[in-house]
Amino acid sequence: MSYELDEVDQQLLNLLQKNARYTATELAEEVGVSDNTIHNRMDRLEKAGVITGYTTTTDYDSTGLRLYFHFTCTASISKRSTVAGEALALPQVVEVTELMTGQDNIQIKAVGAEDEDITHVAEQLDELALEINDENLIRAEHTPLLDYVEVSELLDDETDED
Repeated sequence: MSYELDEVDQQLLNLLQKNARYTATELAEEVGVSDNTIHNRMDRLEKAGVITGYTTTTDYDSTGLRLYFHFTCTASISKRSTVAGEALALPQVVEVTELMTGQDNIQIKAVGAEDEDITHVAEQLDELALEINDENLIRAEHTPLLDYVEVSELLDDETDED
């Protein structure tokens, strides 16, 4: 069951995506409500599972991990989730995505400082119940923040047309 977001919730989520360290007072000022309302909304969003955590993003390159690799892999459907968990447990793996397709159904991203580091990750992945189909060095990733207000308006427009 999905949680019904109102405009205050949408604005709050937009702001928290930009900076999860905003204070309730700063959020209240931006949204135009009281800081008590912000606390209540955040509690409700957390309890409903909409807000699942507050994370820090890092620049791997500035920490000496200049190589960012993407592995496209295939695992049997019955082992896909288990293999994804095993891959995620590898120290240099920073992201694992399971896809519903039969081929290329696990996408893995890993970091390393030297070429040998990525070779080591590939060797560790080789020991799992998957097949590495492709390896690519990632040049850059561009991930926009989801604008909940705009998406809600688009979905409302589509519903109105039906």
